[in-house]
Amino acid sequence: MVTFKRLSRKKSIFLFGACSESAGDFFEVSKQLNLSPVFVDNLDLGLKLSRFPVIHFRQIRNVDFQCQTAIAIVTPASRVSAKTHAVSLGFTNFPPLVSNSADVSSSAHIEQGVFINASSIVGESAFLEKFTIVNKGANIAHDVFIGEFSHIAPSACILGSVQIGKRCVIGANSTILPKLKIGDESIIGAGAVVTRDVPANVKVVGVPARIVGEIK
Repeated sequence: MVTFKRLSRKKSIFLFGACSESAGDFFEVSKQLNLSPVFVDNLDLGLKLSRFPVIHFRQIRNVDFQCQTAIAIVTPASRVSAKTHAVSLGFTNFPPLVSNSADVSSSAHIEQGVFINASSIVGESAFLEKFTIVNKGANIAHDVFIGEFSHIAPSACILGSVQIGKRCVIGANSTILPKLKIGDESIIGAGAVVTRDVPANVKVVGVPARIVGEIK
């Protein structure tokens, strides 16, 4: 059973993170889905620096807080903070956003707030917890589990039955071999090849990947 809905009707979607490096991707995918993206910020800096039109939250009148909302930020800690802020303002509807050019298995489980970018692949029975990001060209194989708020960077390759913890960052062009486990809040460096389990709260780099530091 498909667990996400591709949205087709013309609606507004509020995007938090107008100055983030991923703002453009969220903007483009929203447009693909026939949504009208509106960046909203409550910081003067965000209003000044964004390359997209931004309105201050105070400018919104008669908001339907059930309107669709997305957190257009890839860094896990910042994404968690922005989501908490959006909820504190009253926003509660965070649908998954899936690019039209992504190839997502009908048996994949996609939770709220997930963002699947262009040209990425999500395989059979993969499980993407809430607010995870699968970025451009990433390949998520069958039966992979990705914990909430994790970011899979562009062109990363995660092979079958891998388990990735919460708030992890899987670097661009990295590869994780089958059936391995990545602990919560760990970082896999760009281009790394992971050949063994990775504990929580560490950074690994290289081929094969090795631990180079702890994350506190």
